[in-house]
Amino acid sequence: MSMDLIAALSLSLAIGLSWHRFRQIFSQATDRTILLSPATTLASAVNLSAMAMAFNSNTAAVGGMIVALGLMLAMVVDRSTLGSPARLTLAAVSLLVHTGLGGSF
Repeated sequence: MSMDLIAALSLSLAIGLSWHRFRQIFSQATDRTILLSPATTLASAVNLSAMAMAFNSNTAAVGGMIVALGLMLAMVVDRSTLGSPARLTLAAVSLLVHTGLGGSF
């Protein structure tokens, strides 16, 4: 597996694992304590950073494919029993893996 593919997959994982908590900030039904929690802040930072890195130095098609894969992974992760703390930890680690691989590809 090439480093470029691993870097792209790490961004998709970061998006997929942080998506559930990130999307809650856009719902009017979300409880105020969830909106103000550090976990929501972390998920938002990871998700937005991963999306920005997906398009950084890439074509729109490549960036779109990375984000689309991340959103598909989010659907799979939502059906899993993985808790929110574990999801956010893995999302942050995935983002750090991407930056450790040299950032953009």
